[in-house]
Amino acid sequence: MGEELKIGIIGFDTSHVSAFTQLLNDEKNPHRVKGGKVVAGYPSFSEDLEASYSRVEKFKKELVENWNIKLVNSIEELLKNVDAVLLESVDGRRHLKEAIPVIEAKKPLFIDKPLAHNYYEAKKIYEIAEKYNCPVFSSSSLRFDVNIRKVKESFKEEKISGCDAFSPAPLEPTNPGLFWYGIHGVEILYTFMGTGCEEVFCEKTDDFHFVTGKWEDGRIGTVRGTRKGPHDYGATVFGEKKIVHTTYSKEVPLYAGLLKEIIKFFHTGKPPVDKEETLEMMKFMEAALISEQEKRVVKLSEF
Repeated sequence: MGEELKIGIIGFDTSHVSAFTQLLNDEKNPHRVKGGKVVAGYPSFSEDLEASYSRVEKFKKELVENWNIKLVNSIEELLKNVDAVLLESVDGRRHLKEAIPVIEAKKPLFIDKPLAHNYYEAKKIYEIAEKYNCPVFSSSSLRFDVNIRKVKESFKEEKISGCDAFSPAPLEPTNPGLFWYGIHGVEILYTFMGTGCEEVFCEKTDDFHFVTGKWEDGRIGTVRGTRKGPHDYGATVFGEKKIVHTTYSKEVPLYAGLLKEIIKFFHTGKPPVDKEETLEMMKFMEAALISEQEKRVVKLSEF
């Protein structure tokens, strides 16, 4: 992987800040990901979101005391100290604003889920990245889970005809619909189905989201977002010769697989997920939100 990169973090309001730093910086961790270390952070947070402001001090304390991370007062100052950036802000509303200075500085940028709190700002991020020729990558950790990848590999020689994915989907009005947490289920769905969804229909109750997508080749994929019952992630994948059910691995740290891809991306500038697929997932969630609100089938071509 070559030289060890100096990595900076923007946003200290998610458990990913702690988990990622430990996997990158702890040389004694058996699952340590090599190729970069977190050295500095800009501990931004959202003052109007409890899930953000209630956690920032805890993670600031942990990263300073346990890992000697340097805290800075601005993104501009952070950029002077690092080679690449993890944008970890839990609030997707902040992502566009916080991504712009990183992109303008042409530092490789990973944006944690969701890429943004709506499709339009996600599209804007990629437009700015293209203008400045800056590599940008965004993904849920579930795409790179050990079990998910094994099932994907098992269909290497067999066409996938459909997928029913599921994940928790708690709600947060500032990042509506599936944008807050249901992105995990959407990411699992697209891991197996790929791009080409034409239309979406969404049903929502207090306890569930259920979203059906119809692909242009006639395949159907679904996402069940749960707010009741077991807290789990997985899918049933339908092929021409077999049907496989999987849940995510409880044996290997969930973030290790994602971090390996992030570090590889930081070194090469080549994201493991095309922007077209990431943007279609954002369209899928935007369509699901409109479908939920307007009680109709929504075509992705509307965006």
